[in-house]
Formats: sequence, C-alpha cells, structure tokens
Amino acid sequence: MLEASVLAGVYLHPLVWKVDFVWAVGPPFCSVLVLEGLVGRSIVQGEAISELLAPALAARSYSLVRTRLTAAGRRTLQVMVERLDGRSMTVSDCADVSGVISVLLDSRKLIEGSYQLEITSPGIDRPLMNAEDFKRYMGYAASVTLNTAKEGQRKIQGLIVGVADNGIEIEPEGKREKLTVCFSNIGDAKLLLTDALIKAAGDANR
Repeated sequence: MLEASVLAGVYLHPLVWKVDFVWAVGPPFCSVLVLEGLVGRSIVQGEAISELLAPALAARSYSLVRTRLTAAGRRTLQVMVERLDGRSMTVSDCADVSGVISVLLDSRKLIEGSYQLEITSPGIDRPLMNAEDFKRYMGYAASVTLNTAKEGQRKIQGLIVGVADNGIEIEPEGKREKLTVCFSNIGDAKLLLTDALIKAAGDANR
C-alpha cells in the first residue's frame, strides 16, 4: 500500500510516485510519476488498457474519459478521469485513481519496463469522446475537427443542437444553418470555454 506525505501541494512517496497539483481554469491537473513500473512481457494499446481500467474506476465513482499510450522515448500512459457526481477532481481523487491504476497495471504486467503515468482531469473545456458526451453538453459551444472537410471546412465551431445514433447537428457561429456531422468523420472535438459553460461548472461544485 502506498503511503503519501503532503508538502506544498505535492503528494510524495519516496522513489515511487508523486502528484503535482496545479490550479488552472477549472479542475486541477494532476500528474502522477511512476518511477519504476513492474516488468511485463508486452505493451498493450490504449484501447485494451481502457477496457481494464473503466470498470475498476466506475466502482470507485469515477468515469474514464480517455487513455493515451505513447511509445516514443519513455513510455507515457495518460489517463483522463472525472468524478461521476460531476464535481471537480481533487488531489485526493488523483491519488486514489493513481493507486487503483498502478495496482491493476502492475498486477496484470501490461506495460514492460519503466513508464510514466499521468492522471488528468478533463477541465471545463473537456474533450467530447462519444455520443453520450455530446448529449450531455447539448446546447453548449464546441470545436469539432473533421477527418474530411465538409462544405470546405475541416474545423467547425458552434452550438451542439442535435445528437443522433450516427452523428451530431451543429450550428456554426454566425450562421443559422445546421450542419450534420457523422461520428466517423470527427477526428477531435472539445467544448469551448464560454460564460454558460463556466457557470454550469460552478453550479455543479456547489
């Protein structure tokens, strides 16, 4: 079991991990550094890791937003997590999540050699990863980057006004016409930081 001491906003366990806590607009960013991961026999892709982590995190009242595994240089696994109750992540939450993830990865020997583990919160202007995310933020402004340009545009900013099984409807800024975008054509999507979004985030933390 990992024990942590607290000093000036930093959780520290000698030679094992630390949590750097940095306040920004919205929820905090927490970085967990695993100095030595246990040795395994293979490196698995982020999708497989997500399947392993999601149920365990849900059992502790967290939702897995996304995972990113980079193999260039020192391996880094970035895990983005949010609380199921909608409140902002705290240092304690980040430490809790890092402990769950470290135990799972090490017990299954999923990552070979040493690796860096980063635990992050989505932030107010969070990424939109699936249909449920778009439904949750219906009526808010988003930035959507397309794989293939639509009407001469690869990046669209506007209000999310509709969500269907196969895509979304977005009302671009300054236009009344709605654009329909298939999920398969969305390369990246995130919320735009607006007064309405900031107010909603503040209300959720009351």
